[in-house]
Amino acid sequence: MATIPEDQERLRDLWRRHPVSRRAVLRGATGTAAALALTTGPWAGPARAQADGGRAVVGRHLSFGDDPRTAMAIAGEITARPEGAVLVDLGLDTAYGATLPVEVRNLVTPGAAEQYFAHAAATGLRAGTEYHYRFRLADGRLTPDAVFRTAPAPGDRAPFVFTAFADQGVNTGGGDFANRYRTDEGRTEKPADSLTALVAADRPAFHLLAGDICYADRPGAGKSDDEFDPGLWTAYLTAIERSAATTPWMFATGNHDMEAMYDDGGAGHGYGGHAARLDLPRTGPAGCPSVYVFTHGCVGVVSVDANDLSTEIRATTGYSEGAQTRWLDRTLARLRTDPAITFVVVFFHHCAYSTSDSHASDAGVREALTPLFDRHSVDLAVQGHNHQYERTDPIRGGRPTRVAPDHATVRSDTDGTTYVCVGSGGRASNGWLDGGGDRHRGAPGEDREIRSRVTGEGGEDDETVAWSRVRYRGYAYLRAEVDPGLPGGTASLRLHAITDGGEEIDRVDLTRPVPRLAVAARRPI
Repeated sequence: MATIPEDQERLRDLWRRHPVSRRAVLRGATGTAAALALTTGPWAGPARAQADGGRAVVGRHLSFGDDPRTAMAIAGEITARPEGAVLVDLGLDTAYGATLPVEVRNLVTPGAAEQYFAHAAATGLRAGTEYHYRFRLADGRLTPDAVFRTAPAPGDRAPFVFTAFADQGVNTGGGDFANRYRTDEGRTEKPADSLTALVAADRPAFHLLAGDICYADRPGAGKSDDEFDPGLWTAYLTAIERSAATTPWMFATGNHDMEAMYDDGGAGHGYGGHAARLDLPRTGPAGCPSVYVFTHGCVGVVSVDANDLSTEIRATTGYSEGAQTRWLDRTLARLRTDPAITFVVVFFHHCAYSTSDSHASDAGVREALTPLFDRHSVDLAVQGHNHQYERTDPIRGGRPTRVAPDHATVRSDTDGTTYVCVGSGGRASNGWLDGGGDRHRGAPGEDREIRSRVTGEGGEDDETVAWSRVRYRGYAYLRAEVDPGLPGGTASLRLHAITDGGEEIDRVDLTRPVPRLAVAARRPI
């Protein structure tokens, strides 16, 4: 199989010989946006305006800046080529008072679409403060008011919530690759939308998506083909706007996010399109745009690019030449020695530990990450790739240290890292490799060792594991409640697995002691 740089060179040669007509702009993408808007209510007006030659901003989404206490990235898609300045109004109330310039990033998908993405950087903000914002087009069109909140100031020990899932995709629009699911066993008709609605109702401090975002690249093998559909990005960002316009959605990259269709400047990872659509913190190693770290209160969060580490899907394996893992080692050490940070959470796509009949475990990811997690006492690893919910017992040295059933309390400083697969965000669900059933609250199953596999450079190896504790073959998200505790006391990270129907099927508490001398201030990472 051709590498991404080889595929991109082939495409560049093709495009030089067959340039794209800009008259075919947004053929797939904006058509999807209009179809969504006309049927989902809030964007009916903008969609009709666009059909009349007008413009609108759709798919608004937020991301933390490099310091979540003082910076927020605000983005959206403009449904037609902008004429005149695009601005963001920002303020402490709906009087706004400040105006931010907007950078418009043009993204051409040859033969398919031309898209325009609006990006504004809000900096110099106050920690722990709510801000109102709206987009304003040159013709006077406005988006509805939306509100976000910056991360808390140092020393603020108020509880907060964050959420997570992976492998979401879209329910409506997007042609032949819209999500397909079963609706048996009480599952909702459109679980990707149901989970977004549940996250929106939670109003978390931030949401983590552990890769495989919208599935514009259907095969997920890191090469271009005629199945790529940029309209799925528009459909996706429009679908998540009910949450992402007010809550920072923080993305990691999965195999379906390697888009060889776009020039990434020879980097070899296929993330050129993400640079136009998304804003991610620039706190990671050079050349790894989806690798970053941020802190929120007493929690340090790290996004890892498992495509660089995978021995199962090898289109971009090793592109960082080890820079990512060296940076991760230093970063985890810095987080763990920061007295203001209690919990360390790492999220990534390919699973280090899973018993799915789809991808199961990835030896490259396991070998690269788990020794670092052991060394630096990572509390929680959030994974995707396999389309189920699965939680392990705490693991150290490749083995479970104790049994942690539903409602258990895990002391992660002594027990080890808990690994949770939440590839249950909306794509058609997978089964279990051993043919066994689910095991969760309401379906206790059989307590036994489980037959699984791990995929390495030499192929697949069978393994029998005792670390798989909770399994659910359905759609679910992770709701994490953080109680920072008080100096000299105990902090808790309570994990809830909640289905697309709103039912809790699993809960576990991760705890850590809080040092008696808590440092109030720290430098941003």
